[in-house]
Amino acid sequence: MRRYDAEVIVVGAGPAGATAARLLAAWGISVLLLERCRLPRYKPCGGAITKRTIQFLAPLDISPVIETWVRKLVVQSPNGESFTTNLPEGLIATVMRDKFDTYLTDAAILAGAKLKSGELVLRCEQKTDRVEVTTTSGTYRCLALIGADGANSVVAEQMGLKPKRRAVSIVAELSPEAKERWDDSIHLHFPFSLNGYAWCFPKGNHLSAGIYTRLPQIPDWRGWLHRYLANLELHDCLDRRKIRGHTIPIADKHSVFHKGRVIVVGDAAGVADPFTGEGISWAIYTAKLAAAFVRAFLEGEKDALSDYTRTVHKEVLSEMAAAHWFARILFALPQFSFQHFLRREPVLNNFAKLLGGEVTYRELWDKALRKGLSLLMRH
Repeated sequence: MRRYDAEVIVVGAGPAGATAARLLAAWGISVLLLERCRLPRYKPCGGAITKRTIQFLAPLDISPVIETWVRKLVVQSPNGESFTTNLPEGLIATVMRDKFDTYLTDAAILAGAKLKSGELVLRCEQKTDRVEVTTTSGTYRCLALIGADGANSVVAEQMGLKPKRRAVSIVAELSPEAKERWDDSIHLHFPFSLNGYAWCFPKGNHLSAGIYTRLPQIPDWRGWLHRYLANLELHDCLDRRKIRGHTIPIADKHSVFHKGRVIVVGDAAGVADPFTGEGISWAIYTAKLAAAFVRAFLEGEKDALSDYTRTVHKEVLSEMAAAHWFARILFALPQFSFQHFLRREPVLNNFAKLLGGEVTYRELWDKALRKGLSLLMRH
């Protein structure tokens, strides 16, 4: 009997899992990629891809699966005021996750990874010299395991790595006639009491709309969604059969991202942006880190996986902490933020730089603190 089936098993063929599998396979490491669903499969997601995310994926070209390049942003305050701004070219695109995830997975297979889809992971067990992963089809052995199986991660749950905090997102795919009334802009609305925002994004021949909240649940999510779409005069385009909700795990300063020979990435690690709720960018970034540290582990660096946890804390959680403070201020005071910050050109320029990877949340937060203190010193 073979000692192991692959050097690395990756659970989950989303952006994080497919990226980690592709990089490891390209380095000549044997990779088994396990996915519970048959691809392509629908995934509830806003599907916004930023320039920074595209840079994380480089040199892989994702242009074949981009649905729309967004040129315009409309921001609406709680009392109905709004402003429109043009976005820099190439800053934000939208994708459909069924096509996007399949494309990334195909790239991993092309690099040499082996895919087994339609297999649900039931159990993960650490042995002295390996990890055993049991699915609905059998048991597989590996030297290292990467959990990239999303918000309801079996790997994170069984390894005791599951994030404790949760945000919530509701996603609705609107009927095609909604697109005929739209101008291909992204629309964001910041209402009172939601502790989040409502959004509408163009995607190819249709629109997606939804709600993001930092609260652990939305008691009246149907009411929130209906009122938002009525505000856009799109409520008649809502197909109630195409509404999906999902939780967004959010890591904190106590989070650990490895245990023994196992590490977690993406939503399984809780590395979504607490300000926007967007998870693809950090999913891909942590997948790149994971691939590098797993490679080092396989080459004999015994502390490489604990180094992964330390690096995620240093490079990702510090960013999430700064994003958290922006979110607290904006969502608690949406009208004040709209009037005094959001519509100001320097703020919009800095936000564009953030999405483009030119500046970090930490740098923007430090700048905000300095300017806030200087304003206070004038009075």
